[in-house]
Amino acid sequence: MGEQRRHLRTALQVEFRARAGRGAGHLLFEGTDLSPGGTFLRSELLLEPGETVTVEFQVPGAVRPLSAEARIAWVRRFPKPDEDAGMGVQFLSMSEEDRALLSSFLGSPSVT
Repeated sequence: MGEQRRHLRTALQVEFRARAGRGAGHLLFEGTDLSPGGTFLRSELLLEPGETVTVEFQVPGAVRPLSAEARIAWVRRFPKPDEDAGMGVQFLSMSEEDRALLSSFLGSPSVT
Protein backbone atom coordinates (compact mmCIF):
# COMPACT_ATOMS: atom_id res chain seq x y z
CA MET A 1 0.00 0.00 0.00
CA GLY A 2 2.80 2.38 -0.77
CA GLU A 3 0.74 4.79 -2.88
CA GLN A 4 -0.59 8.09 -1.52
CA ARG A 5 -4.24 8.90 -2.14
CA ARG A 6 -4.89 12.11 -4.02
CA HIS A 7 -8.54 12.33 -2.88
CA LEU A 8 -10.29 12.06 0.45
CA ARG A 9 -12.58 9.07 0.60
CA THR A 10 -16.15 9.14 1.89
CA ALA A 11 -17.30 6.15 3.95
CA LEU A 12 -20.16 4.66 1.96
CA GLN A 13 -21.36 1.16 1.17
CA VAL A 14 -21.96 0.73 -2.55
CA GLU A 15 -22.32 -2.43 -4.61
CA PHE A 16 -19.80 -2.68 -7.45
CA ARG A 17 -20.11 -4.94 -10.47
CA ALA A 18 -16.72 -5.64 -12.02
CA ARG A 19 -15.63 -7.35 -15.20
CA ALA A 20 -11.98 -8.26 -15.65
CA GLY A 21 -10.29 -7.61 -19.01
CA ARG A 22 -11.46 -10.66 -20.95
CA GLY A 23 -13.92 -11.94 -18.35
CA ALA A 24 -17.34 -12.88 -19.63
CA GLY A 25 -19.16 -12.63 -16.29
CA HIS A 26 -19.48 -10.04 -13.57
CA LEU A 27 -18.02 -10.13 -10.09
CA LEU A 28 -19.90 -8.44 -7.25
CA PHE A 29 -18.02 -6.50 -4.60
CA GLU A 30 -18.97 -4.23 -1.73
CA GLY A 31 -17.27 -0.86 -1.79
CA THR A 32 -16.73 0.55 1.68
CA ASP A 33 -15.63 4.03 0.68
CA LEU A 34 -15.62 6.19 -2.41
CA SER A 35 -13.70 9.14 -3.82
CA PRO A 36 -13.35 10.73 -7.26
CA GLY A 37 -10.16 8.70 -7.64
CA GLY A 38 -11.18 5.26 -6.42
CA THR A 39 -12.64 2.93 -3.82
CA PHE A 40 -11.86 0.06 -1.48
CA LEU A 41 -13.60 -3.20 -2.38
CA ARG A 42 -14.14 -5.54 0.57
CA SER A 43 -13.71 -9.11 -0.62
CA GLU A 44 -12.16 -12.49 0.07
CA LEU A 45 -11.85 -12.91 -3.73
CA LEU A 46 -8.80 -10.85 -4.61
CA LEU A 47 -7.48 -9.80 -8.00
CA GLU A 48 -3.83 -9.00 -8.63
CA PRO A 49 -2.29 -5.52 -8.35
CA GLY A 50 -2.09 -3.93 -11.79
CA GLU A 51 -5.07 -5.88 -13.16
CA THR A 52 -7.60 -3.72 -14.94
CA VAL A 53 -11.34 -4.03 -14.57
CA THR A 54 -14.46 -2.26 -15.73
CA VAL A 55 -16.65 -1.33 -12.77
CA GLU A 56 -20.26 -0.19 -12.54
CA PHE A 57 -21.77 1.25 -9.39
CA GLN A 58 -24.72 3.37 -8.39
CA VAL A 59 -24.51 6.11 -5.82
CA PRO A 60 -27.61 6.96 -3.78
CA GLY A 61 -29.94 9.27 -5.65
CA ALA A 62 -28.41 8.59 -9.08
CA VAL A 63 -30.85 7.56 -11.81
CA ARG A 64 -28.37 5.20 -13.46
CA PRO A 65 -25.16 3.35 -12.69
CA LEU A 66 -21.79 5.05 -13.21
CA SER A 67 -19.03 3.23 -15.07
CA ALA A 68 -15.24 3.44 -14.91
CA GLU A 69 -12.16 1.68 -16.17
CA ALA A 70 -10.04 0.95 -13.13
CA ARG A 71 -6.95 -0.87 -11.93
CA ILE A 72 -6.24 -2.79 -8.78
CA ALA A 73 -3.77 -0.48 -6.99
CA TRP A 74 -3.09 -2.70 -3.96
CA VAL A 75 -4.39 -5.82 -2.24
CA ARG A 76 -4.86 -6.57 1.46
CA ARG A 77 -4.53 -10.36 1.61
CA PHE A 78 -3.87 -10.80 5.33
CA PRO A 79 -5.87 -8.18 7.19
CA LYS A 80 -5.33 -7.29 10.83
CA PRO A 81 -8.23 -8.11 13.18
CA ASP A 82 -9.76 -4.62 12.73
CA GLU A 83 -9.37 -4.58 8.91
CA ASP A 84 -11.17 -6.19 5.98
CA ALA A 85 -9.58 -8.23 3.23
CA GLY A 86 -9.95 -6.47 -0.08
CA MET A 87 -8.49 -4.26 -2.77
CA GLY A 88 -7.76 -0.60 -3.31
CA VAL A 89 -9.06 0.40 -6.75
CA GLN A 90 -7.96 3.43 -8.75
CA PHE A 91 -10.33 4.84 -11.37
CA LEU A 92 -8.33 5.28 -14.59
CA SER A 93 -10.99 6.69 -16.87
CA MET A 94 -14.62 7.68 -16.64
CA SER A 95 -16.92 9.62 -18.93
CA GLU A 96 -17.11 13.35 -18.20
CA GLU A 97 -20.81 12.95 -17.35
CA ASP A 98 -20.14 10.11 -14.88
CA ARG A 99 -17.21 11.97 -13.32
CA ALA A 100 -19.41 15.06 -12.86
CA LEU A 101 -22.19 12.97 -11.28
CA LEU A 102 -19.71 11.32 -8.89
CA SER A 103 -18.10 14.63 -7.96
CA SER A 104 -21.51 16.21 -7.40
CA PHE A 105 -22.57 13.32 -5.16
CA LEU A 106 -19.34 13.53 -3.17
CA GLY A 107 -19.53 17.31 -2.94
CA SER A 108 -16.14 17.79 -4.55
CA PRO A 109 -15.03 19.61 -7.69
CA SER A 110 -14.83 17.50 -10.85
CA VAL A 111 -11.33 16.12 -11.40
CA THR A 112 -10.10 14.82 -14.74
